[in-house]
Amino acid sequence: MKFETVRYTATLPMPYVDELKKMAQDKVIPSVNFAINEALDEYMKGRKTALYENLMKEAGCDKAFLSRTMKCSEDFAHVDSEVSGEW
Repeated sequence: MKFETVRYTATLPMPYVDELKKMAQDKVIPSVNFAINEALDEYMKGRKTALYENLMKEAGCDKAFLSRTMKCSEDFAHVDSEVSGEW
């Protein structure tokens, strides 16, 4: 996915930068910038997943939420049988 980019200054541990530069020089990664972007992407996905999991745990303890969910499930329990085989 392509995003608009912005130049941003960050402080990184020198051993990480040195290792990334060596990896880029050895063609293990396209560039240091690429690796940092990949790492941030993975970090963001992990944080969002953890947030979602926590929200779902909270929802699982919410009796009103569970009641609404079960009611919705019951309301649509027979919908699949109303659709012909084209799906």
